[in-house]
Amino acid sequence: MSKLITTSELKNVTGCKRDSDLETILRKNGVRFLFGKNGIFTTVDAVNAAMGLQSQTVTDQADNIEIL
Repeated sequence: MSKLITTSELKNVTGCKRDSDLETILRKNGVRFLFGKNGIFTTVDAVNAAMGLQSQTVTDQADNIEIL
């Protein structure tokens, strides 16, 4: 499960003061987000996906692990 990133955390890292500016920045950078009762939020996985990074979500695929 991916960690949620709140509006205040997003504003802190982007330097945005207004929600509308934050929305513009997220759209411009391809970060998927939702609107909640406390404002905009997203997940670490959504930010990673926008940056072209793989998800850090752990899955139950122990039978596919090969130890050399």
